[in-house]
Amino acid sequence: MPLEDDFCDIIRKARAGLGRTTVAVASDANLAPLRLEALEAGQMPTSSEVEHLAAVLGLRAGPLRAIATAAAEPPPQRPPKGYAVTAVFARDVGAFAYAVEGPGAVFLVDCGGDVPRLLGALGRTPDAVLITHGHHDHVGGLGTLPPGVEVYAHPELSRRIPGSRPLENGERVAGLDVMYAPGHSLDMLAFLGDGLAFVGDTIFAGSLGRADSARNYPVLLETARRILAAPDDTVLYCGHGPVTSVAWEREHNAFPVA
Repeated sequence: MPLEDDFCDIIRKARAGLGRTTVAVASDANLAPLRLEALEAGQMPTSSEVEHLAAVLGLRAGPLRAIATAAAEPPPQRPPKGYAVTAVFARDVGAFAYAVEGPGAVFLVDCGGDVPRLLGALGRTPDAVLITHGHHDHVGGLGTLPPGVEVYAHPELSRRIPGSRPLENGERVAGLDVMYAPGHSLDMLAFLGDGLAFVGDTIFAGSLGRADSARNYPVLLETARRILAAPDDTVLYCGHGPVTSVAWEREHNAFPVA
């Protein structure tokens, strides 16, 4: 599966995260402002442009170069022993949700849309739905779930979902550890187990989700670093793009998270 973010997405996210204008970044990278705008719109960079922009934006030049030339893509990943994980892409919202059979629990991670396919992937009503964050592409299908399904979310989000249960940092749910994961949004959670993690929109293969503000860009980087402190073979299930792993991200993520 192709990466969710290409070169233009990454440099645009990094520039916005740093709170810098195209004029300022272009000047520091020895580019014309119109050229930087073209690169952010999808034009192919030269090797020197990759190097200059990586330096100015604090990105990792090697991974950024590989992404710019479409040479980076994580290999297929298998869930750890004891888990069956089915990724379900909801085309109407453009995001992944996951149907998970784990030790002692059958659950969903996120519920943006296409609930019949999600439930079909499980073959039964889930014990719970774990929500990574409150953006519509991750919660838009909650209203079409069968009655009685327990929904778990960050306390900030739980206030907006009637009947849901708030989760505390460090709590366990469905056999997974809850991690508060601010940066992309203030109500972001990651769910970490033995050999796998559901990371929402914090990490994409080779990239990160968009920071909700320049103020929270350093917070997003630190959250990603905390997730990538997991063992190398931890499989990462992202809200967008392909499934990846801690080892692959440490080597190939273009942001300074490893």
